[in-house]
Amino acid sequence: MTQSTTILGSNQFVTGVRGAAGPGVVLTGTSVVDGVQNALLYQGPIAPTDPDGVHILTPVFDGQTIEGATFYGPDTPEFNPAIGKGNVRAVGSYLYQESSARNNGLLYEGPIAGGGTWTELNAGGGTVNGQAVFNTILHSTMGDVVVGNYDLVGVPFSGNACLYNLRTKAWTIFDIAPLTSAYGIWQTEPGGSDYVIVGGAQVGHGANKGLIVRYDARKNEFGRPQFYSAFNHPTLVTHFEGITTADGGYHLAAMTAQGIAVFCELPVNADGSFGTPTWTGFEYPNSMLTTGNTIYRRTMMGVFVEDGGDGVQSYAATFK
Repeated sequence: MTQSTTILGSNQFVTGVRGAAGPGVVLTGTSVVDGVQNALLYQGPIAPTDPDGVHILTPVFDGQTIEGATFYGPDTPEFNPAIGKGNVRAVGSYLYQESSARNNGLLYEGPIAGGGTWTELNAGGGTVNGQAVFNTILHSTMGDVVVGNYDLVGVPFSGNACLYNLRTKAWTIFDIAPLTSAYGIWQTEPGGSDYVIVGGAQVGHGANKGLIVRYDARKNEFGRPQFYSAFNHPTLVTHFEGITTADGGYHLAAMTAQGIAVFCELPVNADGSFGTPTWTGFEYPNSMLTTGNTIYRRTMMGVFVEDGGDGVQSYAATFK
């Protein structure tokens, strides 16, 4: 049984979530105003969302003319006390007129209503293997680690995942498989060095599969990656978008190329490897497209497009 409802307002799209003080959460997202994307932060209950909890933030950088911004993932002091009570850390991307790149990585830290500090973070500091970076999109953060994706100027099929350590100020470029992406991250215990990262990669005969891999921040080492296809169909393009802890393992938000969101229950084996998942597909009622963007406990969130309509709306669906 699944209970679902719309959340946030018109043209406000949920992208990420993290638990916050009390019964509420912090959501990240995008608010589109007159065709321009604006970074969105929300704190409050998931459903119904409280309009007074929504805050639209504009990056502030000297000498930069901002042309749009999006937040993709938050972290909160409930999981990372170093952020400071009442503050939030959020990552994403933004555009500015003076940049030679298109999308630039973005980090915000401070009060949820704004007034905090902004940092530009581009993969590899702006170059990877001597090539200029064209897009950096930071998807998620927890503990000391930020994960995201980049591609290179004039290099086709150069998309790859990247990782930034906020403590050491060092970038790590993924070397797992072609077209690797890193969308979600979970720190297995507060203050620890063990993380679990999810996303996707091109594996085998060109089929994209969901990726999950452990990462040791102290050693800067990845574990053995594991790849999954939704409903165990090898030909079904699958991508993991978000991760949260659960009894005996993790819950994942996933997407398929067919425009169906997927709630995935992934157990962890006694040796620390990841087991056989249980898949539950979800389509928002009367929709022609449903995404699975992020997950909190047993509640998956994303956006949907109504069948026959041209509007996009955020939703929350709780799986019993």
